[in-house]
Amino acid sequence: MPEITRCSVPEFLYFQISDWQRDQENLLREIASKFGENKVIVRSSAMAEDGAGDSMAGMFTSVPDVRANERDQLFSAVEQVIASYRRGPSDLNPRDHILVQLMISQVEMSGVLFTQDLNTGAPYYVISYDEESGRTDTVTGGSDFGSRTLYVHRGALQALRSPRFRELVGAVLELEDIIGSRALDVEFAIDKDLAVHLFQVRRITNLPNWDQGISVRVDTAIQRIQSFVSDRFKPWPYVRGHQSVFGQMPDWNPAEMIGRTPRPLALSLYRRLITDRVWRVARRQMGYAEPLGIPLMVSLGGQPYIDVRLSFHSYLPADLPEDIGEKLVCAWLNRLIENHALHDKVEFDVAVTALTFDFDERVAAQFPDALDGEELDIYRQSLRRLTNDLLNGTISSIQQELAKIETLSARQKIAEHDNSAAELGKIASLLEYCTELGTLPFSILARHGFIAQALFISLEVKGVYSKAESEEFLRSIRTVAGEFADDTRGVANGEIDRDEFMRRYGHLRPGTYDILSARYDQRENILATAPSQNMEAPAAEFILTAEKSRLIQACLTDAGLEISPQALIDYIRQATAAREYAKFVFSRNISDALEGIASWGEQLGLSREVLSQLTIDDILECMVSADGKNVEQHLRDLSGKRLEQYRTTQALRLPQLLFDEEGVRVIPLQVSEPNFITLKNVSGACVRLSGHEDGVGDLVNKIVLIENADPGFDWIFAHPIVGLITKYGGVNSHMAIRCAEFGLPAAIGCGEQIFNHLSQANAIEIKCADGQIHRIEH
Repeated sequence: MPEITRCSVPEFLYFQISDWQRDQENLLREIASKFGENKVIVRSSAMAEDGAGDSMAGMFTSVPDVRANERDQLFSAVEQVIASYRRGPSDLNPRDHILVQLMISQVEMSGVLFTQDLNTGAPYYVISYDEESGRTDTVTGGSDFGSRTLYVHRGALQALRSPRFRELVGAVLELEDIIGSRALDVEFAIDKDLAVHLFQVRRITNLPNWDQGISVRVDTAIQRIQSFVSDRFKPWPYVRGHQSVFGQMPDWNPAEMIGRTPRPLALSLYRRLITDRVWRVARRQMGYAEPLGIPLMVSLGGQPYIDVRLSFHSYLPADLPEDIGEKLVCAWLNRLIENHALHDKVEFDVAVTALTFDFDERVAAQFPDALDGEELDIYRQSLRRLTNDLLNGTISSIQQELAKIETLSARQKIAEHDNSAAELGKIASLLEYCTELGTLPFSILARHGFIAQALFISLEVKGVYSKAESEEFLRSIRTVAGEFADDTRGVANGEIDRDEFMRRYGHLRPGTYDILSARYDQRENILATAPSQNMEAPAAEFILTAEKSRLIQACLTDAGLEISPQALIDYIRQATAAREYAKFVFSRNISDALEGIASWGEQLGLSREVLSQLTIDDILECMVSADGKNVEQHLRDLSGKRLEQYRTTQALRLPQLLFDEEGVRVIPLQVSEPNFITLKNVSGACVRLSGHEDGVGDLVNKIVLIENADPGFDWIFAHPIVGLITKYGGVNSHMAIRCAEFGLPAAIGCGEQIFNHLSQANAIEIKCADGQIHRIEH
């Protein structure tokens, strides 16, 4: 075998459990003789760890810093590791090994590297590492939030900027050549001199049925994505900003609404209804700048991203001089690039979209050197005009947009009596009405909601309200969720008929745009059998006292905003509730259109799964195309091709925030800062929901974990849950507002790294006031 030159293997000794059970004392003497007074680490090396279904990190125990010549300490360490095997997926196997290895000192980084993605076989080095503790067992031991994860596409060694990772991947490349395998599981450490130490190397055996062609397809997709983004990372004519930044959570947050890897039908619906045109028309109608003719969302290998440069352009007042707008957008983009954790807070911590009472503080913190004094005055005056127009309803008033939503609601009531067969024309009409009377006014109301939230936060910054008072105010806002709560309680108490409840709420589904997600009225046990404590009435009416009115008036006068204190509070309340109501109404059209598509497809013999792999254009094209093709076979063939593309989409690893070409091939999992709701602490057992479960299960006193919690997950509030954690979601997202209204402790938008770690826990503690989440180990 060729010599290993790029890494070293610390001295070790290993034995089977059966050897230990047969002759413990002899093994203890052998270890003491081999290592003397040196410290060792006693590691697990179970046969189950060689499987490829899932990483076993954290399943078994390692015991570090054991004196090899201290008999009792060594004995205890071995017994601890053996005891941990009993927590595994099977009974104790006498052929499982114990590994005793010399401790490495002055460790700068340690972890586990897989040479292929375990779930898909995609060509990535997956590196889970700890660079903080100085220990060598934190990743394999599953320590709380100590580890990070980096995906490195094969062939991307030159794109690695970190010397440590370059040394590590170089050493693993050598190992692959020596062993003759690209399916390895490597435990490693790197010391302060950048020397790589290997603790264990295993072949990944018992491989799942990986798609053998996935590597080629992922490689091709990455090349295409790099080619696409390279052009967008340059200045564009008529668009403010020096480059694009692509994000899954800014602005219209597609990761929250349709998921990181949506099926083609969901992706195309979101485009048609919002991100192709509606988003910019709404901004124009409100007095913001409009990047003409450009869709907001792009698809990178099938994964949806917002072009944040376009978002930032559209946050500028339409009357702002171009040169000032250019400076602002560049400053905002640079701030986001330098502070990735702000990707789901851009309206509050990166850009400015209205004149709030803390404007000067925000300028100083977010873009202090972007504008000179004269330019800043021009910007302030422009924002003041825009904000006054919106607060006073001069343009795009809340009442005006709500009237359109009510028109859509009235059309829906008429449509309830339409029992005609599912036809594509009917589906097209549902979507057209949804756009003009649903998502367009909703887009305006949603922007009002963000402005309202920013204004109220600025009152807190100015000391008008404390955090506790702000929480009380938010709980007092009555949204459609409160009505849902009342009606749910009514069903549980027998005061409201279940059929009547479903006539109003039955269209909701966990995954608004997902044809595979069942509606409420298609589920048997979505409602709790007893009233939930979460469903109690909101906080008492929030009264604007004379003292608070005086303080708010002082803020209004200083800012030059022409609205009374009471009218401002009413605006904040109305904007928050209107946004949620509009979303509730237009989602019925989407839900009914999806059911119409399912019914139409059933007539052709096409399942929901097949339909989910088609785009809405594929489906509606059947109304106008007469090329002699068999429609059913044509769509089935299209769906089959898209399914292969979708599998590549699932295998692709891309960052949540992409701002350079190297980011397509070197992908650190985003470590987000969760948005904590309420000031409460809570702990309890946890349960993860996908939205596709046939049964709800027991949610009593549970902390619920959901990836992308859209309005269709409101049913969870009908159950006595004690907390909520989501992977995606912003400070003003749908679920953030829901949890504030119900006073439910929550951590919204934890990001992939933290969420995946919490998903492996049995119990979790959320400390909202301290901004902390912990796994509770039993």
